[in-house]
Amino acid sequence: MESSFDISRWTWANARWRPDCPALVAGARTLTYRQLEDRVARLTAALQGLGVQPGDRVALLLGNRVELVELVLATARLGALAVPLNHRLTARELAFMLRDCAATILFGDPDLRTLVAKLRAEPQPVTRWLEAGRDTEALLAEAAAGLPPGLPAAAVDAHTPHLILYTAGTTGLPKGVVLTHGNTFWQTMNATALGLLPGTVGLALLPLFHVGGLLGSVLPVLFIGGTVVLQARFDAGETLRLIQAHKVQGMVAVPAIYQFLAAHPDFATTDLSSLVVLTSGGAPLPLHTIEVYRQRGVLFRQGYGLTEAAAGVTGMDPQDCFTHAGTVGKAVHFVSLRIVDDQGADVPPGARGELWVRGPNVMAGYWNRPEETAKVLVDGWLRTGDAASRDEAGYVTIYGRQKEMIISGGENIYPAELENALAEHAGVAEATVFGVPDATWGQRPVAFVAARPGQVLTAAELVAFLEERLARFKLPREFHLVPALPRSAAGKVLQDELRKLLSQ
Repeated sequence: MESSFDISRWTWANARWRPDCPALVAGARTLTYRQLEDRVARLTAALQGLGVQPGDRVALLLGNRVELVELVLATARLGALAVPLNHRLTARELAFMLRDCAATILFGDPDLRTLVAKLRAEPQPVTRWLEAGRDTEALLAEAAAGLPPGLPAAAVDAHTPHLILYTAGTTGLPKGVVLTHGNTFWQTMNATALGLLPGTVGLALLPLFHVGGLLGSVLPVLFIGGTVVLQARFDAGETLRLIQAHKVQGMVAVPAIYQFLAAHPDFATTDLSSLVVLTSGGAPLPLHTIEVYRQRGVLFRQGYGLTEAAAGVTGMDPQDCFTHAGTVGKAVHFVSLRIVDDQGADVPPGARGELWVRGPNVMAGYWNRPEETAKVLVDGWLRTGDAASRDEAGYVTIYGRQKEMIISGGENIYPAELENALAEHAGVAEATVFGVPDATWGQRPVAFVAARPGQVLTAAELVAFLEERLARFKLPREFHLVPALPRSAAGKVLQDELRKLLSQ
C-alpha cells in the first residue's frame, strides 16, 4: 500500500483518518470508511481466491450499486482491471465486449437477470458468473476475518491499468479505453482543484459505467473523504428528494437532467440550499436553464471531457457560465490544449480546428487496438476529433464532432454503427444516419433509408429490427424512406441535401 497512485489506497487511508464518516449511501444502507475498507479488503482476498491475477479483467454488469464501487477498488488493489458494462446495451453488444477484453469473471445485477441469461447464451469467454448481493456477500463471509490493514497487493504504479471503459467506435465496433491508476489520480486532482473539499456530499446519478459517473462523481469524493449518495436510476422526483434529505452539495449531470429537474412539480418547493455548485457536461447548457437555477440560488460549473481523457479536459467557475456562456471554459489543471488545422499546425485564437489534449489523465490507449490508438495518440497528444476554437483568454468553444458522432442526452452514438446494423436488414438497399439538433437531448439521430427493389419497408419494422441489435437510446427518432440516397460523383452520400429536405 505504498504507491501514491494506487486508487484503492484512498479508502484504506480514509479508514484511518475518518473511520466513522459515511462513505457510501445507497437507499437505506450506509457504509462508513471503516466498513467500506473492510469490505474492499475482504473482496480483494476473495478475488485472489477465485484466481484473479494482475492484468486479469473482471466484468461488472451492475447498476449504481455499492458492489460496483467495491469491486472497482478491489480489482485495482490486485492490479487487475475492472470492466464496467453498459446494461442498456443488448446481449449481443455486451458479448462482443466480453470477447474483446477476454473477461472470464462477471458480476451481474440481480435486477438484470433476464439480460444476464441472454448474455450467457451468446458466444463469450466468461466461466464464472456471480451475482451482486447474494454471491458478493458469500464471498465476503468466506474471506479471512481480521485481515491486516493495508492488505498486500500487486505492485501498482501510475502506469498500471485498472479500468476498461467501452466507447462506441467510428467503425461501428466498440473500443475499450484503458485508464491507468495515474489517469484516475490526475483526474481526481483536477476535480479537487475545482473546489472539492473533505466532507463533501455528492450525488452520483449518472450510470457508473460512464466515465462521468465513476471518475466524475464517485472516485474524487472518496479520495477527499466525502460522502457519495448513489441513486440507482434517474428519476427527477427522487433526485430532488435525495438532494434535500442528504443535504447534497454537488452533482455531475448532462443538461437534459437539469432541465427535467427544473420542470418537475417539486422543484420550486425542494430545499436546494445545501447545493454549492452543479457540474454540467456532455452538451451545451442553455442559458435559460442556468437562469432558472440561479433564481433558486444555485450556480453551475460547465466543462468538457471525454472517456479517453478520464473525463476532465476543461472547466469554468460558476460566474463564467454567464460571462462566457456558450463556451466550455478553460483547460483544467495539468492539462494542455491545442487547436490545430488539418496539417497539425496551431490555428490562431478564434479560428476553428481540431482540439488536441495532453496531460497525465489521457488514456494509455485502446484495448488491443494498436492501430486505432496510433491514430488518436500523436506525440503525446490526444486527437479528440472535436471541432473547437479558443479565444485570447483561453475559453474553448466546441462546435461538434469532426467525425460525425452524435451526442444525445450525454450518450455517444456513431452513425456508422446504425448504418451497419440497418445494412443487415434484407430489405434495405442503403442507409445513412446523422444527428440533428434537439431541444431536450442536444441531438437526435435521423435515418434515411432506401429499400431494395420490390421491398416495402416501414419505420416500425426497422425499429423492431434494430432493437434486437442495438440499445434503444441509439435508435433513430425518425426514419425517412426514400427511393435512393443522393450521392456525389465520387459516391459520397450528400447529407446536406437530406438536411435541406428535413428543413422543408
